[in-house]
Amino acid sequence: MKSKLLNISILIGLIMVFFSCEKDEDRVVIKSDITPNTFTALSSDSFVLVMDEAANVFQSFAWTDVDFGFDVAKTFKIQIDSTGKNFANAVDVSTVNNLYASSINIGDFNKVLLDMGIEPDAPVELDFRVVTIINDNVDPVYSNVVSAVVTPYATVFPPIYMCGAATGGWDWTKDVELRSFAPSKYYTIAYFINNETFRFFKQRDWGPTSYNYPYFDGGIVTDSMENASDGDQNFKILSPTGYYAITVDLKNKTVDFDAVDEPDMYMTGAALGGWDWSDNFVKMTWKKHGVYEAETEFINGEAFRFFDQADWGPTSYNYPYFPAGSVDELFENANDGDKNFKFVGTTGMYKITVNFLDLTVTLEEAAGK
Repeated sequence: MKSKLLNISILIGLIMVFFSCEKDEDRVVIKSDITPNTFTALSSDSFVLVMDEAANVFQSFAWTDVDFGFDVAKTFKIQIDSTGKNFANAVDVSTVNNLYASSINIGDFNKVLLDMGIEPDAPVELDFRVVTIINDNVDPVYSNVVSAVVTPYATVFPPIYMCGAATGGWDWTKDVELRSFAPSKYYTIAYFINNETFRFFKQRDWGPTSYNYPYFDGGIVTDSMENASDGDQNFKILSPTGYYAITVDLKNKTVDFDAVDEPDMYMTGAALGGWDWSDNFVKMTWKKHGVYEAETEFINGEAFRFFDQADWGPTSYNYPYFPAGSVDELFENANDGDKNFKFVGTTGMYKITVNFLDLTVTLEEAAGK
């Protein structure tokens, strides 16, 4: 009996030794001295990013592998920060798994820089590195640092302004704003007065920067204007007084000037007395490009809509047209077939202003109510 128990004990011992050895063979040990990977230098040490090339590749990054002493899945991140910051505010540009190369296009990289708060159109020195990660229990491995000077481009462009007797008066309460629709390009519709003068300004003030007739020397300026040859060499309007669409390109130094009809905007609906184009519609007053206002009575609980023409088509603007802007709280979506505006205030006289550039609709009690 003792002999049988002894044999069983020996067998159990051998099994324990076997499994112990098997666990030792499966155990992985990270290297005590890990060599960082090498991040390949960029294709240039200076880059000027251009909006027209946004879809092009900014850079194809490449690096070597990191040997941890065993096979393991790795995540590689390209990080950047302003030079001298020691990556205190590192931003990830690209992340890949088990690859030794990645790329980013110019538009996406430009957005990264602007999101970091880097000023457009000004060079900034950046540091680049690769971070290698295997899991939360192992410290990341950082590559060497490469540097480059990069100049991002602006994606939001402030307006320019016109001021002068030709556009209402040499008075900054009567200036005309031209909004940008592309880099260095501006557009508006305005009322111009024949034989009077004006000038373009970078800011809503007399200085520091303005653009007179000679600024566009070498470009193309419409025949509807000439050099006023006054003290500031302003623009002088030669065309008849009226409404004109004006397009200005400060880079290519061009000015286009085209006569247009008086801008119109209408409202009709039960909120204004009825859905018809005989008596119960309101023609709004054009205030400036994209902005109209009117004083009229609104009826509680009823609906209306904006129209480009005194007819049902082709163009109208309902409540959902203004999702990115703001609509006065006295209006709500009628949720009818056309999703019109529903007036939920007290029946009475109001002044309504609609701005199609900023997508806003505001309402206030009419003066003298």
